[in-house]
Amino acid sequence: MANFGNPAHSAVVGNAGGMMVLAAGAVGLASAIGDGLAAAAEARYQGRYNDALTTAINHAREIEAVARKAMELLAELEAENSRLRAACRQRQEVIDLLKSRVRA
Repeated sequence: MANFGNPAHSAVVGNAGGMMVLAAGAVGLASAIGDGLAAAAEARYQGRYNDALTTAINHAREIEAVARKAMELLAELEAENSRLRAACRQRQEVIDLLKSRVRA
């Protein structure tokens, strides 16, 4: 054995356990940092998603209010249209009656 009695070899072999513990700790730390970054990214995504969802819901409520008002105005216009048609029909009847009297 070439390493028999070599102090450097003895030091490396003696420190191997400690080095493995340090390596495992470094891997665990790196994994924890990665998990933390992923959790932070997920939290930011959820925050943006919730903000966008709230904005969309509020916009939908505003559009619903506009649509309801438009339907009310349309109903008023339809009623006015019906009244105007009835008035025009009555006037036309009077015109037709007057024309028929003139011819007779």
